[in-house]
Amino acid sequence: MTNTTQFNFRVEVDITTTPATYSYIDSQGDSCDGSVTVTEHNTQITYTLSTHNLIFLDPSITGDTGGDLTFLISSNKQTITITDSDADNENACLVLVVAEAANPNVPYPSPDPSIRNRPPT
Repeated sequence: MTNTTQFNFRVEVDITTTPATYSYIDSQGDSCDGSVTVTEHNTQITYTLSTHNLIFLDPSITGDTGGDLTFLISSNKQTITITDSDADNENACLVLVVAEAANPNVPYPSPDPSIRNRPPT
């Protein structure tokens, strides 16, 4: 049996500020920083854009020494799902990146939500 835990966030991005301002809303409707602590194998972390005319680009992932994180961007580029195998004890830095749909060559990176891996014992 595969254990899967899910975290879902709505993401609002203001690209009129320098740097762009990212706001995260969790599944309970509360403001947060978009970071999670993963303690179950195959955890999915989903970020959905609620700002019109923006799309997700490939994220920047650092500190993932075990290669635990994979990502999938939806076909409409409004949702990115990170899957974390949680195989190693590490702190990964995830930088979400958005762009205007009409101008995808100008990226707006996020301050980094962090993904803390704490494998089950």
